[in-house]
Amino acid sequence: MLSDQPAIGVDEVRERLLPWEACLNARDLGGYRTVDGLTTKWGAIVRSDTLSALSPSGQEALRAYGILTIIDLRLPSELEEKPNPFSVPGDHGVTYIHQSFITPGTPLNMGFPTMVEAYIDGWERHAPSIGKVMRAIATAREGGVLFHCNGGRDRTGQIAALLLTLVGVPDETIAHDYALSAECLRARDEEYLENGPGERADRERDLVRFRTRPEVMLEALSQLRATQGDVPAYLRYAGVNDHELDLLRTRLVG
Repeated sequence: MLSDQPAIGVDEVRERLLPWEACLNARDLGGYRTVDGLTTKWGAIVRSDTLSALSPSGQEALRAYGILTIIDLRLPSELEEKPNPFSVPGDHGVTYIHQSFITPGTPLNMGFPTMVEAYIDGWERHAPSIGKVMRAIATAREGGVLFHCNGGRDRTGQIAALLLTLVGVPDETIAHDYALSAECLRARDEEYLENGPGERADRERDLVRFRTRPEVMLEALSQLRATQGDVPAYLRYAGVNDHELDLLRTRLVG
């Protein structure tokens, strides 16, 4: 058991979690208060883990929730291994966009001592790709937008954090949203710990390293501001124009 991993926001998970069969970490970004007294809209933007195993009933539940655009943040190799069921044209009525968070062909550096350092490095190295993700969300057709990676934790968590920061959700709330993945993925992580490949000690180290702890996101956002000034400035650097920034704000808070 992952006894050293605290149960974070169990009630919050139950409220936000979208029970789509075979999806573990699908959550709505609605209902968060901003510093200006606004509230993010329910049903506007959803974050998720991979949809590759989504059952037919899960796919129907996704459509019934109002999702009309899906943005897949995974690498091309990940798509080949686990195809997205909405990537095939059909009568599902959902627009599928593949826009990798990680710039394809860029060497993956997994040797950073902390996840904060990994995030800050990624925000610099993959800025053009991150900008394209944000532009895809901004210009998506009317209706719900869902973005996802594999576990819905790191790449998805970073995009969610940038979006929520842009509209003025407090850092503490953003860090809380980021940390909810630990609870959503708890059963999967426990299965990996007990039955995954390699040595158990190595698996334990992996789980500790990649745990979505609130302080990770708090420190990452602090360092981003120290180098870029603020999130709007960073997104402009990443290629998002002011009109698209306004579209993002309108989509999330109206």
